[in-house]
Amino acid sequence: MGRLSTTLVTAVAMMSSAAMARPDQGRSLGPAQPPAVVRTTSTPDNRLTIAVHIDGRGPWNFVVDTGSQRTVISRDLAERLGLPPRRQVVVVSMTGRSATQTVAVPRLDFGASTVDGIEAPVLEGQHLGAAGLLGLDGLHAKRLLLNFRTGRMEIANSRKAWRDPNAIIVEARRRKGQLILLDSDVNGMTVNIILDTGTSLSVGNMALMNRLVRKKRAPTLNQVSMTSVTGETLTGQWGLIDRVRMGPVTLTDTPVMFADAQPFRELKLGDKPALLLGISALRTFDRVAIDFGRGKVDFILPDTGLLVRPRLAAAAG
Repeated sequence: MGRLSTTLVTAVAMMSSAAMARPDQGRSLGPAQPPAVVRTTSTPDNRLTIAVHIDGRGPWNFVVDTGSQRTVISRDLAERLGLPPRRQVVVVSMTGRSATQTVAVPRLDFGASTVDGIEAPVLEGQHLGAAGLLGLDGLHAKRLLLNFRTGRMEIANSRKAWRDPNAIIVEARRRKGQLILLDSDVNGMTVNIILDTGTSLSVGNMALMNRLVRKKRAPTLNQVSMTSVTGETLTGQWGLIDRVRMGPVTLTDTPVMFADAQPFRELKLGDKPALLLGISALRTFDRVAIDFGRGKVDFILPDTGLLVRPRLAAAAG
């Protein structure tokens, strides 16, 4: 495949301990409110965006990034809105740590949700590939339903969200705001899987690749490179994974890039097989519901009669 040049926007935008993400401080969906249904659009690399208003102005399209602890705003938009600067923080991207300025975002509106008092890191829009990233600080205690068939997204209070009885539920545990799926493996090797809607191509760590190589379960690999949200290049090896299993759900022929990416170390997963499952893999399903309040992920399988993609999603039994 040679070199692949794309934008990897999963900057896990994690801060140093002095600047960790705060819970939602503003109005959120009440228990009696129905889910807010919004139409999503796609970036050139298939990431999902949602219309966001800032302090009543906009809208602007932000990438919905479940791999980012913090909401991030582009420098051009921050300057256009005259958002007041706050402090220097350390952002952890795929390629390492770098310092940047934050700005105060007085009010952020998307769907029927409002989040007040966000302190957003500022990065260059050309590297973000959008006006900003909507991170986990805007999705606290919510259930995010991505409907890839209709191109719509539902954002609901986790406690009162309607759940499809046909959904396949996979349990997860929390680590630094992220949900790590339980009972998962890659080609039969136990793995920690995080659903990352902010990156197009899935990314595995070197611990996973080395384990697959030792057990002679690794795919044929080719060199690939990507650009992180800070503009630096990440180089790794790309290949098709035969089987990615999450509970009773299995994906086949999933493209994965293996690289020594900084977020794995920040999540204390540097020496444990781990995989950031990107949006291209999630689009294999009809719907995916990421429930941050309950610590669960619901998968709705596609109608295989309509499936024309090379990768298939299937359920055990």
